Amino acid sequence: QSKEIFKDRLRPETSVILDQIALAQSSLFLYVMLPVFSDWLVEEGYTMCKYTIDELGGVLPYLIFTVVYFACVEIGIYWMHRTLHTNKWMYKHIHMLHHKYNQAHTLTPWASIAFNPIDGILQACPYVICMLFVPCHYLTHICMVFFTAIWSTYIHDTMDWNIDPVMGSKYHTVHHTHYMYNFGQVFTFCDAYWGTLRVPTEKTGIIKKRN
Repeated sequence: QSKEIFKDRLRPETSVILDQIALAQSSLFLYVMLPVFSDWLVEEGYTMCKYTIDELGGVLPYLIFTVVYFACVEIGIYWMHRTLHTNKWMYKHIHMLHHKYNQAHTLTPWASIAFNPIDGILQACPYVICMLFVPCHYLTHICMVFFTAIWSTYIHDTMDWNIDPVMGSKYHTVHHTHYMYNFGQVFTFCDAYWGTLRVPTEKTGIIKKRN
């Protein structure tokens, strides 16, 4: 199966993978401060996060609040990510470290958390900030954050699986190779609305044959 997948792709070099593992592990010690701070805010009652669906008014309000919360998070992450690219100081000192992996064969699932820890905190902070203003269910919030970790791993694997309007790996590979496109997290809506969507016209990460 592995030989079939990589028959027309370059395998990531071992040195690249080890570099990503080292960077990821060193960043996590600071990155985990955000969820710890988030839980403290919830416990102290500074957020609109609730522990039961009944506290949110029932199933229908819960579903509405969940959609609104996730939409706000999606918009927040889009603009935070975009700002990390358009602000020259933030890009140079915070985000550029993650973008040294700028070719398809340098991307692996480990690249998803191979970043400056401040970078990770900034891009994840909409999950915390939105809780201050939008009612949400605590367990649902935790599941979203957990899903984001899995999602981030997937979009860095360059395997091209995608169902529009999902911001899948083919879109994120283009983001790493072209920088100023596809800033969204899970969906393409924000990029489409604000004019930064770039749709791949062919498979990404494939070795192009010379004529």
